[in-house]
Amino acid sequence: YELNDTRLELDNVVVSIPIPHGAQPSVSDVDGAYDVNRTRGTLDWEIPTIDASNKNGSLDFSIPGNDAGAFFPVVVSFVCKKPYYDIAVTSVTTPDGQEVDFSQLVLLVPDQYAVI
Repeated sequence: YELNDTRLELDNVVVSIPIPHGAQPSVSDVDGAYDVNRTRGTLDWEIPTIDASNKNGSLDFSIPGNDAGAFFPVVVSFVCKKPYYDIAVTSVTTPDGQEVDFSQLVLLVPDQYAVI
């Protein structure tokens, strides 16, 4: 991976790569951690945080076989506490113009992010 927009901080990143049934991946190098999910048939690459201080990483693995299509679709999940665009709610008013107290929670969570 490579984080191009260093304003963003992605948390709980999981890259799920399908693997053939019964295959045991041989992982030679990983930034973060990995888990073989036998129930879903995926190699799950887990990166706690991707940010400006951790903007590059890789996972190197091999599996016997020659069907490159077996590794797709790759599904990526993450949480980001900043919106993609730098916007914020600065105030909330009633229809007659009176300001009211408010709070906000901003999260960027992809509904689906897949490499097909």
